[in-house]
Amino acid sequence: TYRSQGIDMTFDQYPYVAGSTGLGSLLPAWAHEGGREKLLERLRDPKTREDVKRAMRGGSFGVDSPGWDSILISTCPRNRDLEGKNLAEIAGARRADPYETVFDILLEGEGAASMIVFSMCEEDVRRVMRSPLTMVGTDGTAAAPYGPLGLGKPHPRWYGTFPRILGRYVREEGVLSLEEAVRKMTSLPAQKLGLHDRGLIREGMHADITVFDPTEVSDRATFAQPHQYPQGIEYVFVNGRVVVERGEHTGALPGRVLRRAD
Repeated sequence: TYRSQGIDMTFDQYPYVAGSTGLGSLLPAWAHEGGREKLLERLRDPKTREDVKRAMRGGSFGVDSPGWDSILISTCPRNRDLEGKNLAEIAGARRADPYETVFDILLEGEGAASMIVFSMCEEDVRRVMRSPLTMVGTDGTAAAPYGPLGLGKPHPRWYGTFPRILGRYVREEGVLSLEEAVRKMTSLPAQKLGLHDRGLIREGMHADITVFDPTEVSDRATFAQPHQYPQGIEYVFVNGRVVVERGEHTGALPGRVLRRAD
């Protein structure tokens, strides 16, 4: 409807049935008014906690939707023991109400905690993926299986989004052709973002190239063990320099901030 009105409407997707965001997003918007300190202040007040709980029960993340066992703690810097456990498990171990458990985790971590929420279905993932308007995006940040970037149990989309599509949804299930999948990962988002010198392999373009084996490429990251590189990707070039060679990082850092061209 919007496109028929001349609006350039597109969207991006990662190929999983779970999303990820801050644990605090379970709470109603008014609980966050004034910032983090105000949120923590409200959670320390018994009466306000009851008000927040009442609002949560009427919202989209109540106990029946999607369910406490469908919400995993992915990162919790102040309590790493909680990472990878679902809220039903945590509440049971604490012999506490699940709503109260959410409040306590936020208080203990001074608001710093994130979650993974299983709230989608494979049928919808495939349907959205097939749309010619869909681009591929990780919705993730920098990660590595070592050092400070290897902490927590982030969403496996950080490591597996692109190889998962190429392996599972192209090679194994035929949801997309290889050509269409590559277009959704390269030229289409570059065009959408106004990056006219990226997204294609041709003379005059920046050489950002991923070399993969279409018969082997696949994701290895899981929700339980997310810090795992994919397989079947042998070389990656960024701005014409080799960054990954035979599956190993070369140490080169030729990347740069990209800005939309007017």
